Amino acid sequence: MATVQKEPLPEHLTSRMTLTVRFCETDLMGIVHHANYLTYFEAGRVDWLHKRGISYDKWVEMGIHLPVVEAKLRYRKAARFDETLVVETTCAEVTRVTVRFSYRLVRGADVLCEGETLLACVGNELTPKRLPPEIAAVFRSPETV
Repeated sequence: MATVQKEPLPEHLTSRMTLTVRFCETDLMGIVHHANYLTYFEAGRVDWLHKRGISYDKWVEMGIHLPVVEAKLRYRKAARFDETLVVETTCAEVTRVTVRFSYRLVRGADVLCEGETLLACVGNELTPKRLPPEIAAVFRSPETV
C-alpha cells in the first residue's frame, strides 16, 4: 500500500514568536511543567492572529468563538527556566467549522515539543457555526503586521 505524501504547507501560514521561560512555569527541577506547553501554544496562536491584524476580541463582539476541542502534544526534550524558545505556529487546516493549528516549540535547532489544536467555530449559544467567509480567509492569509 502506497503512503500518501502531504504537500508542505505554504510558509506564509507559519508565524514565529519568541518567549523566555519564566520561573513560575517550572517545577522544582527548573524544567517547564508539561501543562505550560499548551499555554505556549495558545500564546503562539494569539500572536499568529495579531500578525494578521486580528484581535480576537473583535470576533467575540461578532459572536464568533473558537474554543479548543482537541489538543495533542508530543514532548521531545525539556525546556528550562530562563531559556529563550521559539513557538512556530502554523494554520494547518480550515474547514467550514473548524481550524487546526500545528505547533513546534524549538530552542535553536532542538525541537522540544510538537503538537496541534483543533478549534471549532461556535456562536454565543455555544452551538457549531459556519466560519464566516471573511474570517475563514484570515486563516489562509500571510502576516500583515
